[in-house]
Amino acid sequence: MRGVAEATLPDEQRLAQHARSWVAQPVGRTAVVLHLSRMTAPAPRPHHRRIARALMDDEATRHDGHLFSLGNGDLVLLWSAKPGAHGHAATANARALPDILGRLLRADVPDPTAVLSVWPLETSPAALLTYARARLADRPDAAGAVATREPGAETRAAGAVADTLAGIELADLLRRQTAVRVDATEGLVPLFREITVSIAAVEAGMEAGPDAGGHGGADPFLVRHLAGQLDDRVLAALTAAVGRGGPLDPAAVGTPPIHLNLTLAAATGPAFAEFAAALVDAGRTAGIELSFLEACADPEKFAVAREVLTRHGLTLVLDGVSLAALRLTRAWLLRPDLLKLEWTPRLAELADPDRRALDLMLHEIGVERIVLQRAETEASLRWGLARGIRRFQGRHVDAMLSATRLRGCAHAAGCTLGQCIARAEATSAAGRRGCANLTRLDHATEPVEVVA
Repeated sequence: MRGVAEATLPDEQRLAQHARSWVAQPVGRTAVVLHLSRMTAPAPRPHHRRIARALMDDEATRHDGHLFSLGNGDLVLLWSAKPGAHGHAATANARALPDILGRLLRADVPDPTAVLSVWPLETSPAALLTYARARLADRPDAAGAVATREPGAETRAAGAVADTLAGIELADLLRRQTAVRVDATEGLVPLFREITVSIAAVEAGMEAGPDAGGHGGADPFLVRHLAGQLDDRVLAALTAAVGRGGPLDPAAVGTPPIHLNLTLAAATGPAFAEFAAALVDAGRTAGIELSFLEACADPEKFAVAREVLTRHGLTLVLDGVSLAALRLTRAWLLRPDLLKLEWTPRLAELADPDRRALDLMLHEIGVERIVLQRAETEASLRWGLARGIRRFQGRHVDAMLSATRLRGCAHAAGCTLGQCIARAEATSAAGRRGCANLTRLDHATEPVEVVA
């Protein structure tokens, strides 16, 4: 019965209990903490947690250990180097596991010691106890008695959140962002306008759910799953908006082509077929962005989706390709029309051998097919331009486009740059309220000079 009761406790409380008992008998015992909470956006990435958890869970199984997944995102492994036949192997793994985790995170965290702690309990018992107490303090609900969440409650909470999102006006959940091509003579030329489900808006909906209790928002995979469930609603809304004008009209005159983030299931479903047919009837095209991780998880379905897009004359974009993905795979063999490389300051800090290897990969992909996404700073544009990349998307681009709109707008005196950025991003009437020149807000802007 003790095991059943313990299984219902929050991991913070379980960690505190095990930390006290293990420190009392520390011989051969070690704590490994992966501080994912210390990583800066866009990390931690989905594969970080999935791979790290699998590695650490394997160590826990083989070496009489325990794995804890904490509310702040950290993973904690307590494991024992058993005496006897397995003692030598376990000691070796104590050194190997941090090295493997460090290589996993190297693209986003050059110094693994910033996010990895290894505490042999014979010499560092206080470190584990202090950490466990701090995490317990983070979760006041974990400090009490046994949690009352029943089996299956998380699934029901997710269902309640989905119901809540279904009742929210779709335009309140969507965001727009314009990508540009940098031309030597024309400046910034709008390339496409991506329409996405706002993760922040989904998380807000999760918090508002009557039975969600804020629980779902802690799990990024649940958030993305719920966002993906909105794909058919988005496709239906865009199909209905064709030719009607407004921020969601994919056929509006004077606007760049739209891009949509879709799951593989949505890109091969009936709602997508109706959307593609409406585009053909309107004489317009679009881009469909498919997740690189999802393509790797289901290559056969990705191949089907690629055939569907080709048949409809739509652009295939491989989304979410990180530096780590380029190092571990040959993502370009999936034959996308465009590949979105995620910007991280780490790209500009690579040592010469790694930098040369990356430049060779970019050349093999073809820089004309690369969109540098999450271009949040001027440094990101400078890095891309220095390598021949001319396609960019991110907050820095948003700011430049908004500055251009304001410079030639008769109503600019009543607006700030931040307001113009937010209104251009919004698709709802409430989000666009205050703009006196919606035509200029929605249409492509004139070129803006860029210092290369």
